Amino acid sequence: MERFPYKPRRHQLEVSREITRELKRRHVVLEAPTGFGKTPVVIHALIPFIERGRRVVWAVRTGSETDRPIEEIRVFRERAGLRVFAMSFRGKRDMCLLARRFGEQLDYSEVSYICSRERSRCPYYRRLEEGVDLQRFTSRGALTYLDVLGEAERLGVCPYFLQRRLLRLADVVSLSYNYVVSEELSWSIKALFPFREAVLVVDEAHNLQHLNLGGDEVTEGTLERAASEARLVGDKEVAELVEHVRERVAELFGGLGEEESKAFDPEELLPPGYQELIERALKAGEAVREMMYKQGKRPRSSLHHLASFLEAALAARGVRGVALVAEKLDGRIHLEILDMRSAEILRGVWRSFWRVVFMSGTLTPIEAFAETVGLDDYHAISVPSPYDEANASVYLVSDLTTRGEELSDEMARRYVEAVALLLGRVRRNTAVFTASYRVQARLLEAGLREEAERLGYEVLVERREMGGAEAEAVLRRFKSLSREGRGLLVAPMGGRFAEGADYPGEELMCVFLAGIPFEKPTVKTQLYIEYYQELYGEEKGRMYAYVIPALRRAAQALGRALRSPYDQAVIVLGDSRYKHYMALLPDYVRELAVEVGRRELSKARLPWEEVKLPREQTPAGKP
Repeated sequence: MERFPYKPRRHQLEVSREITRELKRRHVVLEAPTGFGKTPVVIHALIPFIERGRRVVWAVRTGSETDRPIEEIRVFRERAGLRVFAMSFRGKRDMCLLARRFGEQLDYSEVSYICSRERSRCPYYRRLEEGVDLQRFTSRGALTYLDVLGEAERLGVCPYFLQRRLLRLADVVSLSYNYVVSEELSWSIKALFPFREAVLVVDEAHNLQHLNLGGDEVTEGTLERAASEARLVGDKEVAELVEHVRERVAELFGGLGEEESKAFDPEELLPPGYQELIERALKAGEAVREMMYKQGKRPRSSLHHLASFLEAALAARGVRGVALVAEKLDGRIHLEILDMRSAEILRGVWRSFWRVVFMSGTLTPIEAFAETVGLDDYHAISVPSPYDEANASVYLVSDLTTRGEELSDEMARRYVEAVALLLGRVRRNTAVFTASYRVQARLLEAGLREEAERLGYEVLVERREMGGAEAEAVLRRFKSLSREGRGLLVAPMGGRFAEGADYPGEELMCVFLAGIPFEKPTVKTQLYIEYYQELYGEEKGRMYAYVIPALRRAAQALGRALRSPYDQAVIVLGDSRYKHYMALLPDYVRELAVEVGRRELSKARLPWEEVKLPREQTPAGKP
């Protein structure tokens, strides 16, 4: 009997059986289009292993995504009789009740500081120590983050450490990548939920290549705050150390242009006798955290962060695969430790599990994905997309390109003209996903907003410094305009709106890619390419480090409009160079793409005018 809780879509059951069969021998890489239902298919494939005692770690990109597989398992419990205890696991940042008194969202290090200081006298931890009936949790079968948090609040016990007790009993746990790939965090999970006999599922696996596993960053703002803190604690020599670093940063990197970068040696930033001074800065930073905490403020210290960064940067000098880069962004200098060793580090992670399933909608070419994440013995499954002419019109525009260091005034005007012609034709919610913030700024300077507003559209723009709450408000507003079809979202590929965000149905019916999101050819980009060329050879290294990541970002962006076989959209590849990279784009793009001049967009074929697709009543993959 098939224990699949939905009416199966095409290929779902055969892919599930193939995963089950292949996992007995090796790892599995699954590439399937959005709307295929990858999550329920993989859960279905894992049932035989779970029922024989295998445990499952489901790794997602961010903590906010941990509930999705748990909600799906709940459906399997209710409709397919799967007997399993599954739970979402979040970090202290989301689960500490004591930290709420600060009234703002603290970061992980701040909450950890509070926990280490207060645990012995924390009323929530003490009540947990007095004992809790875990059966009241495990009997519910599948617990989301809010299930655990809400019940812990009602009982007055610590949600984070309650989670850790439940973890010992769980068959499936969903958590963020960090708990798997970071040695600093994974040990705390492994002690309760051993990895060696578990299956790891890596969701949205295309993100793995660019995890900056050993990285960190400080900015000019960090330096300014660190200088203030050093003066506050009255340590003259530490204050002089910070001032010396500030002056050297300004002297060495002040002349960088916007988005330009330069390699740096931390010793060039530091005065003689820096080792002792950095240790003093760390202690002074701890004193700042203590003082802030006692005043009821967030226990944060830029001085402590700067000293830790300098220590790490000095340790990284000369390490193969780690670059130290200064870069100017939004007029401020950023110093970054860039750890490029994804294949080297991740290879050891995969070996710590019994088997691993990697899944995403954009892994092409799979061989390149496997090499760049350190995967050796695996079976690849590629599912064809369900989209055809009824779903999409795809246009490749021959007289547009963002190629070159700068977008000329003439080319920017062409882009604005092309988008305006398209908007005038489609009259539906549209996204212009740009190659970079730089290209985005040029299009807005060239009158994109004014042209869109003239046509009756409301324009919403992603900014680099946009916070989470503002981004959510922008997304809600854009989606609310879908009934009238007059929303225009302008955002960079690789940004928060072009990856991960869902726009089902009429929420997004037209996507225009303004350029190809190749990284700007800075020193930082060149260091990345050179490292990959050292690993994989000149041609393959450039392809892996530079070309494929850009086309994956493009594929993610254009896929925002097609979330199920019932969606319809117009998709525009707004750069003539896409013609040379079609093999790296989804199959439906290759099959449907028609080459046109920009002015022909005024006559774009609108699929929804030719074919009326039914609304999906019960999506396979959504409870």
